[in-house]
Amino acid sequence: MPKSDIRIVVLGDSITKGDQVDENKRFTSLVQKELSDRLGKVVNVINSGVNADITELARHRLQRDVINHQPDYAVIMFGVNDAGFYRPETPEEPGDTPRVSAEDYRAYLNEMADKIEAAGIKIIFATPVPMSHHYWMADLPQYRKNGLNYIVEEYVQIMRDVAEERGAPLIDVHREFSIRPQTQDFIPDGIHPDRRGHRIIADVYMRALVGILTD
Repeated sequence: MPKSDIRIVVLGDSITKGDQVDENKRFTSLVQKELSDRLGKVVNVINSGVNADITELARHRLQRDVINHQPDYAVIMFGVNDAGFYRPETPEEPGDTPRVSAEDYRAYLNEMADKIEAAGIKIIFATPVPMSHHYWMADLPQYRKNGLNYIVEEYVQIMRDVAEERGAPLIDVHREFSIRPQTQDFIPDGIHPDRRGHRIIADVYMRALVGILTD
């Protein structure tokens, strides 16, 4: 791994991994280049996204995918899969409860943050993008009744609360997409942002990280 002045790991799911866009267009790549240029330092942003991941599973890969990289900062970015009814093991048969309960989601966020901070790494939280109307399961009865993002928004608020309780920085990606309805078209399959969506995520990360790193 090349020597860097600042090393940041982003731990997340397929939204972080960004397989849907070219590697140099993913938000982690954009942030690495632009943050290096902005700060005049070598910044290494390590993408530790795993497809279909949830907090319950991610906590078991912290050593390999976060701590072993010896970063200065680690960003935790989860929520959509945790709050979803989709089941990877039975893709045609959605569940009737979220994959991770709200109570467990909060506990796993705190558990991961505790372990990361115990390793001497500064923690940052990042909220996920909302689901868009293009999502293939948008017609599920619970979504029609309560709104497509009714559980995602609950989990986003839990992440905001955990960050506030811990006094940790928050990168509020969800808010940016929510206040700009036109960005729904930048999430063409309902979950995964395209290159335009990754550009927006990068902009939100940049605004937050510049403040964090220059404070």
